Amino acid sequence: MIEKITGQFAVGSLSNVQTQRWRPNVSTSSDEASFSVFAIELARVSGELRNVPEVRQDLVDDLKKRVESGEYHPPLERIAHQLFLAGILNNQE
Repeated sequence: MIEKITGQFAVGSLSNVQTQRWRPNVSTSSDEASFSVFAIELARVSGELRNVPEVRQDLVDDLKKRVESGEYHPPLERIAHQLFLAGILNNQE
């Protein structure tokens, strides 16, 4: 899954990013936090994923048009197989 995300957003190598480990510092009065490269990248990708629509309306509209016009012919064996795997269809009938 991560490969799909990084491929989608053209994430390159992270080898040039410097990482820091969190070290408690009791001698100062200010708080400080450091984040790993993975945490930074995860936050960035999560932010970008919020902008991706949940439904690709152009594909939905195209499929609706094909179904209504009778041009859509789904692979019935594949559908039956998926129904069987989901437990909706059993082979006892």
